[in-house]
Amino acid sequence: MALQDLTPQLRTRLGRVERLVGLFLLVTLVVLLVAVAYYIRHTAKQRGWFTVKVPYWTMVADATGLRVGSPVVMMGFSVGEITKVEPTDLTEWHRENNYNVFVGFEMRHPYHGYVWTDSRVKLGAGDFLGARSLEVVRGSTGNVTVVTKDGQPARVLSDKYAWKPVETNFSYVTLKEEPKGYYLVADQEKPLPVRLTEIANQVNDALPGVLSMTNQVNIALGNLTNITAQLAATIPKIDGAIADARSLIGDLRPALQKPGGLGELLVPTNLNTQLTLTLSNLNPGSGPLATTLSNVNQRLFDIGITLTNVNQQLGQNTNLVADANQLTRDVGSLASSVETLLRKHWLFRSAFKTNVAKKK
Repeated sequence: MALQDLTPQLRTRLGRVERLVGLFLLVTLVVLLVAVAYYIRHTAKQRGWFTVKVPYWTMVADATGLRVGSPVVMMGFSVGEITKVEPTDLTEWHRENNYNVFVGFEMRHPYHGYVWTDSRVKLGAGDFLGARSLEVVRGSTGNVTVVTKDGQPARVLSDKYAWKPVETNFSYVTLKEEPKGYYLVADQEKPLPVRLTEIANQVNDALPGVLSMTNQVNIALGNLTNITAQLAATIPKIDGAIADARSLIGDLRPALQKPGGLGELLVPTNLNTQLTLTLSNLNPGSGPLATTLSNVNQRLFDIGITLTNVNQQLGQNTNLVADANQLTRDVGSLASSVETLLRKHWLFRSAFKTNVAKKK
């Protein structure tokens, strides 16, 4: 059906639909262009396409896990990427210092401002897949490696200053004059596969010793089991011998205690009498020791009376110093304490007993 065959109302509605479809396509195209522009801007910002990038380089012993395009990290941020990984020249100096691989990398603005002459490159052990990270340690002393001014290209510190830091080599040059950039010393760890291989070799070397020690432990446990079995068989015999010894002692005890027995043969009658007399003399309740203790008690009593009299005289005499009075009281207290101590002690207690006449 031709457009002219449609009624005016249908032609009007069809024109409106065409305009809406065209407007939808236009809006879709604008949104698509905005999304593409945002993606390009975000990618450019992430990869530093439109920012100033400063080259640096270092030398390491092993290039395992290092790839061109791998990120460079500083303080946990991705600040650049590796641009070159290639072997160094086969010179004697490179071999002596174990510098086998040349690693070039770039750092984006403004992170290159944190790189000073004391900054270093850390090469981690990597992960189980073999990838290794390159981290630049922020500097704190020395001089900045890059200077930037508005409207002027960045200038990098002369690479000569890294090898010989003297005043004559201290100068900032353009990137055209120093295309490799500034040199940073690398602190590198062995790759994780290499470290795992070394650990596996050490374990493999230690296994014979471990197995030998295990065999010795097994032998020692076997010997301990045999000793335990022997002890288990010997203990009943020891118990029987102890029971026999107790029975023998029980049989000998009456023979030792009865008159005229073996006990009197070992300790004669005269020796027994002397021991009894000596023990009676040492009894604090009676005998010479009791008399001596009674005399000591009387002397202490007399000393107490004398000290009391002296104390009274000193109290009446006001010309003496107060310290003499205090000393006298202390001496009297000491005598009383000694007497009390002797009365309470078990050895001298009976010496202080007085004979009281019994009432008829």
